[in-house]
Amino acid sequence: MVSNQVKENQEKKKIPEIPAQRSYKVFKIALWLVIIVVFLIALMAVVRQARTIARERALETQVQTMSSQVKKLKEESKQTGNIDVFGRYFVQAYYNTNQSGDDYKKSLSKYLASGVDTPTVDNAKGTKTPASVMLWSQDTQDKTTKLAYLVNYNYASKDNKDQTSGAEIIHFEVVNKNGKYSVVSVPYTQYVPNFKTTNAKKATNNLDGKEQVSATIKENVQDWLDKIFLPKYIDSSDITDVQYIMKNPALLGGSQKYKDINKVDVYKDGSYLIAKVTVDVEDATTQIDSTQEMTLKLRKDGGNKFYVESLKHTLGK
Repeated sequence: MVSNQVKENQEKKKIPEIPAQRSYKVFKIALWLVIIVVFLIALMAVVRQARTIARERALETQVQTMSSQVKKLKEESKQTGNIDVFGRYFVQAYYNTNQSGDDYKKSLSKYLASGVDTPTVDNAKGTKTPASVMLWSQDTQDKTTKLAYLVNYNYASKDNKDQTSGAEIIHFEVVNKNGKYSVVSVPYTQYVPNFKTTNAKKATNNLDGKEQVSATIKENVQDWLDKIFLPKYIDSSDITDVQYIMKNPALLGGSQKYKDINKVDVYKDGSYLIAKVTVDVEDATTQIDSTQEMTLKLRKDGGNKFYVESLKHTLGK
């Protein structure tokens, strides 16, 4: 009986156990793996979202900066134009000395800041009348702009016995306050410096000496320029005359009249042709003869027709 019980116990020991604890451990490990994976995925999503938000904010900041810069440029451009107009009106008023001293001061008062002296004109022996007023220089620092204008004038004495012409540069400073301008310095004039030219040489045909196209092609180009393009480009004032033969339609508008081609050289440039042309023209008003120089980049447009890809008023590059 006892031996049977011992034998039974030994058999029980031989039966393999599947403990619930082992299954629980596997479940815990799997659960933690799932939690870690989900956490990593969520973390990556958060990082991506943060990067996206950062990029969007950076882009928004960049757009705002560009918008403010464009607005500033527009405002500066507007102010530049306005201050030039103000300056020209002031120059005209400043030179209008053919009036009493009180009237002269009154005419300048709407331009001058308080305390800026005006010239004494009561004893003037004559008047300088501006024939032209051109902006010479402009320099803006903060709200103060230094302006200089080249004034070509006609001088006449009070008795009109002395009449001459001359030129000078007038300088003064203008302050911009809330879009309103005032001259804040006493104007002064300066002689016009002599303009000196450099030793630069005339722009010449940069392709001179290179092989030209055949005589037939050259003749076709010259014939098309002479009969079709140049009369329209130089004489016409209707842009539709050239809009189908030019990439960037443009006209000289008839201030000069086309007469003839003086010289033409034509060169090959890949699939294009380069025409160096010297043209005889006549002023439409004075009938003074002169020449024009052009470089045209052409492409064939069927038969003996051509299309102007580009045009420059020089024989150089």
